[in-house]
Amino acid sequence: MLDYRSKSVSFRRMTRLFVRIGTGLILLVLMWSCGTIPGLQEESVSNFIRVPFVRVLLEETTDKLVITAESAYAIECLTDGEQEIYYSSRPVAIVNTRGLLSVTDSRGDRIQSGMGEVNIIPRGNGNRVKIGGKRYRGIMRILPNGQSVRAINVIYMEDYLRGVVPPEIGPRADSEIEAVKAQAVAARTYAMAHLKQYAGQPYDMKSSIMDQLYEGVNVETRLVNKAIDATAGVVISFQDNMINAYYHSTCGGRTDDIEEVWERQEVGYLKAVDDSSACSWSKYFTWREVFTERQLRGRIEQYLSSDRGRDLRISPVTNVVVMDRSAGGRIKKLLVHTETDVYHFSKDKIRWVVGRTSNPDLILPSSNFDVVLDRDGAGKLTHITFNGRGYGHGVGMCQCGAIGHARDGWGYERILTLYYTGTEIKKLY
Repeated sequence: MLDYRSKSVSFRRMTRLFVRIGTGLILLVLMWSCGTIPGLQEESVSNFIRVPFVRVLLEETTDKLVITAESAYAIECLTDGEQEIYYSSRPVAIVNTRGLLSVTDSRGDRIQSGMGEVNIIPRGNGNRVKIGGKRYRGIMRILPNGQSVRAINVIYMEDYLRGVVPPEIGPRADSEIEAVKAQAVAARTYAMAHLKQYAGQPYDMKSSIMDQLYEGVNVETRLVNKAIDATAGVVISFQDNMINAYYHSTCGGRTDDIEEVWERQEVGYLKAVDDSSACSWSKYFTWREVFTERQLRGRIEQYLSSDRGRDLRISPVTNVVVMDRSAGGRIKKLLVHTETDVYHFSKDKIRWVVGRTSNPDLILPSSNFDVVLDRDGAGKLTHITFNGRGYGHGVGMCQCGAIGHARDGWGYERILTLYYTGTEIKKLY
């Protein structure tokens, strides 16, 4: 998980939010169950949405969206407060035409047009919405956005986690379930603390690493669902506020203070922690990247050109010097000397500057590394070797460390309170 917005939500504020959501939901259910919408009144509320729910932005880059469900579903069309309901068991296309939505059937015949909103509501238990080969629980809200179509999955929080935790924690054995529980609680806490984070937008989360990677029903597993059910409603608290539960793959033996990794203020629960090399089993516990002088120069030129918005060339690199390190061992300041200039790079940004030789599209695994310089007989720099530790930013929970501790018999609460200093584990709902 990458650098996220900083925000804390108290339990008192969250309780008030649940009340407001619940009131709105009751009105929505009453609307759905009225006599003008035949069929829907026969179904329970849980088929559609439960509190607390989260609104997840899935798609907003195309002007046409093909959508269906595993069996029959309702298509709610809203235009200036007027509502029309249609039913289908086949795919329909929702198209943005000059800022308004239209719905066409599989033959291309228009069902309805000129709409400001379309809701896809699956009928019956176990029925899932389908978009682009992926299946989703809950309902799908479709809105116009400029000339594009926005797909927003409105889903019960626990069901949202079923599509988040598997890609975050990876395939796990039953013996590692406590690590899966820890990941579920961290992901739930992050999501609950960031409801309403996008002011004025009709969604709470994005389905990418900008928030948490969300893949829907296709990635669900028995073990993850068991871990989510076992920790339902459990979150991490610090001084009666839900925390920003940052996590990363591999700490390399020690996590770090948030203010020493990003340009952030100090946070009491995001401090450097020694995890006793619990993540030593990770393939990224140690790593190596070797650059020729020309390769490193090219990466720096590429970064500077992108950062400054113009093509930039630098003279040959003559030295690379680590000036300062964080409490967890990550580099806080790196100097790159060339024949004519000295370039200063700091904190986690260093990973984007350097990148990798093994895969130029990827950033450096971490900013925790030592530098080894090779020179020719004339003293010119020929190769630069980065001997590193860990994968990711290094703030908060080390996922591979959590797995290592679970293998050693730790419970999820002990894992979480190790990585999030001074926190408590509480059941919110």
